[in-house]
Amino acid sequence: MSLLRVIVATLLVRAAVGSPTGRTPTLVPRASCTPKAGGSSSVDDVPAITAAIKSCGNGGTIVIPTGSTYYLNSVLDFAGCAGCDFQIEGLLKFSSSTSFWEGKTAMINLSEISGIRIRSLTGSGVIDGNGQDAWDLFASDSSYARPTLLYITGGSDITVSGLRQKNPPNVFNSVKGGSTNVVFSNLKMDATSKSDNLPKNTDGFDIGDSTYVTINNVNVSNDDDCVAFKPGANYATVNEITCTGSHGISIGSLGKSSSDTVKNIYVSNANMIDSTKAAGIKTYPSGGSHGTSTVSNVTFTGFTVDNSDYAFQIQSCYGEDGGYCADNAGTAKLTGIKVIGFSGTTSSKYAPITANLNCGSKGTCDVAISSYNVKPPSGTGKVLCANTPSALGVTCSSGASG
Repeated sequence: MSLLRVIVATLLVRAAVGSPTGRTPTLVPRASCTPKAGGSSSVDDVPAITAAIKSCGNGGTIVIPTGSTYYLNSVLDFAGCAGCDFQIEGLLKFSSSTSFWEGKTAMINLSEISGIRIRSLTGSGVIDGNGQDAWDLFASDSSYARPTLLYITGGSDITVSGLRQKNPPNVFNSVKGGSTNVVFSNLKMDATSKSDNLPKNTDGFDIGDSTYVTINNVNVSNDDDCVAFKPGANYATVNEITCTGSHGISIGSLGKSSSDTVKNIYVSNANMIDSTKAAGIKTYPSGGSHGTSTVSNVTFTGFTVDNSDYAFQIQSCYGEDGGYCADNAGTAKLTGIKVIGFSGTTSSKYAPITANLNCGSKGTCDVAISSYNVKPPSGTGKVLCANTPSALGVTCSSGASG
């Protein structure tokens, strides 16, 4: 018998018996747990959720049902959740206790967790940071230390999707500690104050030491950076994002007390509404304890500017005043920075100026702008420049600052 006939005969026999042993393999369903809610804000539901994670966290599913409310009066730590699926269809509502949360790093903590999905399949799931009391206290005491809503440090293959995140005391989402392959998608995020005190420092995403972070199809309304790429961010992608009331999509700040690097960033299709800037780079100058900032291979493309103060901004004197920077020039190394396809209309705050590009006089400013069609509310727009290349791509006026 030829070799081909032997192979065919073997395959036919295996197909007939279903497996080499003659038995059909049995598929074991994922374990599923639904924590029992206490039903009152005086009862902390975190222990019930962590017990569910212990029972079903290794490859299983934990469900927060539609229509339910779980009151979280302490830190929710996902330790033990490996390859698990945490489905939020109801409401997770954190305590507003300013005394308990003072000095805490995180409300939801993911430390060295791999293969977790935190998601809503119905789109009804909500995580409420209940941050109003924290904002009010911070307004009178800026030393009050507030936690991040979702804090990811280390770990890999993490997905957060389909949810609403609301009213964090501080930052919405932080990624650092060497995390890799983290995806945020289909999120609605809003921080809305009911008092005269703004929801300060509510960055949508702080992306620090990490690789391959993706943000896709999110809507953020807040009072600080919509997305901030912090020291160590590498290979991050943002696509289809709407930011309202924010400080824009920012590289930095960098170089405050060490030499910092951000590289390989791609941001596309951003709708920037009522923001202080649409996109920008923030670096500290030289001198004192400041280090050198290095930013490379960054693309901002397809931005729509809607009543934002600047379309694009480069700050080489961040965190210091003009007198300090006159004696301590900016040394940031900016290479491969591309600004492509910006359109829309700025606010009247700096009109007719639409962009302010202040590169450091002792640094590198490899920046290219193309298809720039941003206008002021009336008249002819201006772009202020300092220490920029002659082939920048737009007509420059002197007077850049910041």
